[in-house]
Amino acid sequence: MIISGGQALDFAPQALGETTPTLSNGYFYAQQGLGLLNQFATYAALYRAQPAIATLVDKIANAAARLTVKVWDVTGDGRVQDTSSAYAKLIARPSTEMSPYAFWRWTFSTYEVFGEAFWYKQRANIAKDSFGRTVQSGPVVNLLPMHPSRVAVHRKEDGQVEYIFTLGVASAGILYAPEEDVVPFLRYNPENLMRGLSRLEPLRSTLLNEDAARRANASWWLRGARPSAVITHPGELSATAQDRLKAKFDAAHGGVDNMAGTVVLEEGMTLVAMQLNAEEMQYIESRKMNLQEACMVFDVPPPVVHILDHATFSNITEQMRSMYRDTMSPRLEDMESVIDYALLPEFFAPGARETEFDMTEVLRGDFETRADKAVTLRQSGIFTGNQALEIVGMPKSDDPEMDKVYANAALVPLGVPAQRVSITEAVPPDPQQAAQAQQSARGAQEAASDAAASEISKAVTVRSVMGKLARVKGSKSAIRDALTDEHRKELGKLFDRQRASVKAALTTKTAGVFDPSAWDGDLASILHTLSQATAQAIGAKVAADLGGKYSSDEITEWLLSNSQATAKKINQATADEITAALERAADDDESDDDTIDGLFDGTIEARKNQISLTRVLVVGGLAALVAARLSGARTKTWSTGPNPRADHAEMNGETVPLGELFSNGMNGPGDYSGGADEVAGCNCDLDFSTEES
Repeated sequence: MIISGGQALDFAPQALGETTPTLSNGYFYAQQGLGLLNQFATYAALYRAQPAIATLVDKIANAAARLTVKVWDVTGDGRVQDTSSAYAKLIARPSTEMSPYAFWRWTFSTYEVFGEAFWYKQRANIAKDSFGRTVQSGPVVNLLPMHPSRVAVHRKEDGQVEYIFTLGVASAGILYAPEEDVVPFLRYNPENLMRGLSRLEPLRSTLLNEDAARRANASWWLRGARPSAVITHPGELSATAQDRLKAKFDAAHGGVDNMAGTVVLEEGMTLVAMQLNAEEMQYIESRKMNLQEACMVFDVPPPVVHILDHATFSNITEQMRSMYRDTMSPRLEDMESVIDYALLPEFFAPGARETEFDMTEVLRGDFETRADKAVTLRQSGIFTGNQALEIVGMPKSDDPEMDKVYANAALVPLGVPAQRVSITEAVPPDPQQAAQAQQSARGAQEAASDAAASEISKAVTVRSVMGKLARVKGSKSAIRDALTDEHRKELGKLFDRQRASVKAALTTKTAGVFDPSAWDGDLASILHTLSQATAQAIGAKVAADLGGKYSSDEITEWLLSNSQATAKKINQATADEITAALERAADDDESDDDTIDGLFDGTIEARKNQISLTRVLVVGGLAALVAARLSGARTKTWSTGPNPRADHAEMNGETVPLGELFSNGMNGPGDYSGGADEVAGCNCDLDFSTEES
């Protein structure tokens, strides 16, 4: 009831939304069809006669009918599928008169052709009311399709609606259905709220053109593909003679069976063709435009109905997927809304359940794409293993680990520094060695190293280096920087002594200005001392960060042998560079002193920096690996440093078990198995985690 000025207005509330409001008692009848050129066609006849309309309607209806309609319980936490309630069972099998697929196909097809569709609710109980009339009551147990062309809508002055269905035969009876017994699906109608508007109405001129083109084409073939013609006679003919001549000509040359016949004209008559040909009429182009306009009104991507004029290899898949994402989604939402409004309250309170057409299967994509997405969602900590298996259509696993969520160990809260560890080489020793090692052995080794180092450089001992590192506060990267500086300083002292020795030998004309073997012991002692300090400092830091303990006993022998081997390589490289530089100086007539100074200030200075970085990377990485293993770490994650090389940047974030190789075949940054080029200048690190990957 509408109140205005203290009085009730004599029209229904729905009239406010109509262009031509109907007064108190109004009847709304179905729109049956539309007018074409010289004839009227019902919507059903247009579906039967127009291939474009039939194709589009069938495509939409079948696309909807293939979907599973689910009922979701939204009263608790999250959404749980309801399969046991009476409502869920009714939705699963809505009608006893047809299969679920046929039921949904009828609903969508009728809706697309007529702009409306109706369901009649059949209830469980049939009884007599107080007036002796047979009525139905109780819960809804079945749904019957009710064709809109046979339905009239009666709206009373208070807005109540009654649906009247008739077969057109009085003896068959008339169905008067109250509003609560009908589920109405109505497409938007700009004129009233009681009837839907067919999608064929906006296509009126398009369908007229299409129908006219088809009829003209049929007429053309009916007349044997003979164009319209004018026969001219030099004299005057009576009406009877004209009719006789026309009938004779049509009988001889009309129809497809009379094609390619010979025309014989008498008495000076002439024949002139008057019809436009197909090219002049743009017949093909107009037909294509009609199809495209139909696709536009039905909101269907043209490639879906095999119009491939603008389809490409790169966009065809997306356009096909757009059928459900853009075309079907609004239609399905419309249907779901009507069902939840007109049918769901028969079983549950509003908001307790939701009806949904499940589009998961049709939007999930091809297997390769789904597999990639499953891996991404699994590794990013969004899906469990079983949820990922469901994406690719595989059965769930009974393994409890598959119901856990895992994430990349490299991910940490913003602002929290991650434990970054350089891993360079695999550790072959037996883990039992760590438990059997004795602290006294490590102390004896350090004492022996200090004694040897004191003869070379009073400044470099394990204790002196560790003392300096004790003043370094901060992360492991700061410790690495301090260790690199110690390497540079001690190597610089050695190279300065080598420079002075070479220049002295040149002055005295001594044969063999540089003997690398004479320096191997000194350099090995320096490297061994620095290696012990590096291993102790970095190993202890990693173990502390992981909540464990570190022991260098199992790598003591490796540190000594590696220092000796590295010293030989460094000195031999220095000898080769000195020899080559002096040979170039002789050819260019340059001073030997200037040549040696240039060599040590340039090439060897650069080598000093490279050696320092690499030694800390390699030795520190080995110690870090030992510390991580002894501290119970399970995984390692590659983490790039500043300005990484391209191939290392691609490794950023990759996580593997502690004892396995990365996808590039390396054990970690600084692993010589990847080649010297992969180690030189590398500033990448690893993050350790005690959690499983």
